Amino acid sequence: MEELLRSFSGIWWLKGPEMWALTTWRIGGKALALVEARSEEELTTVLDHCDRLEIPWRVLGRGSNILVSDRGFRGIVVRLGGRLAECSLLSGGQVEAGGGVILGHLVQFAMEHGLGGCEFLAGIPGTVGGAVVLNAGCFGKEVGELVERVLVRERNGKMRWWGRDELSFSYRGSNLREGFMVVVKVVFQLFPEERKQAEEKVRYFSLLRKNSQPLELPSAGSVFRNPPGEYAARLIEQAGCKGLRLGQAQVSPKHSNFIVNLGGARAWQVEYLMEWVRREVYRRTGIWLENEVELWR
Repeated sequence: MEELLRSFSGIWWLKGPEMWALTTWRIGGKALALVEARSEEELTTVLDHCDRLEIPWRVLGRGSNILVSDRGFRGIVVRLGGRLAECSLLSGGQVEAGGGVILGHLVQFAMEHGLGGCEFLAGIPGTVGGAVVLNAGCFGKEVGELVERVLVRERNGKMRWWGRDELSFSYRGSNLREGFMVVVKVVFQLFPEERKQAEEKVRYFSLLRKNSQPLELPSAGSVFRNPPGEYAARLIEQAGCKGLRLGQAQVSPKHSNFIVNLGGARAWQVEYLMEWVRREVYRRTGIWLENEVELWR
């Protein structure tokens, strides 16, 4: 670790960050270090050194969709900042966004330049990189529909632009999830739209989210993927698990596919609830729910 951190000359890092402070669930122990890569060159330096020294690493966006162990993550957490957290306008209605761009900022940037198509992303607490890897979506729309090309740090350590024909998007997934690949930049294809109309769409999607999701409490969003032709929330409710509680972790009474932190919840409590819900749903329906959240240990 000391050799690794000494190699990060000019790169911002913090030793032993508390992961509960960096995740939307507000749960988790310490990581070995938090490093901010502000350019492609810094990202290459950080990940190459981690790989050489065989130190585990993960890229962190807004900390949504992950559950960090109470014992923390025994590796390096990399956050994309600087030029990798900025948007720029290209020609033909295209926007280039760094993997570290907050989704709400992408929506705002598009509206300021008279472009639309990404309004449904407003309110999702994530970044461009994670959203593209997981093909984030809601209300019948998915981010993969907007992606034109992606700059990827591949498993071999090389960076390369992937064209639309190389990308494969599926429900809450993509071929970018295979191995330790990193989305560095994304080019989105948007379309001209008046700002007033775009703002109305943002308000509409925000209202839908507010009315259906427990936004007032820390969570990681949907815990389980929807099975084909079904909704995980409906299956969980039918299994009698809505409102189920262990310590300060609770299956939300408002949306049963959310587990909320009532204040001081532990990762083991959330994991226990997840397994309890999964087994109850399977016992009653024969459907085995798959995680949408990622577990970090």
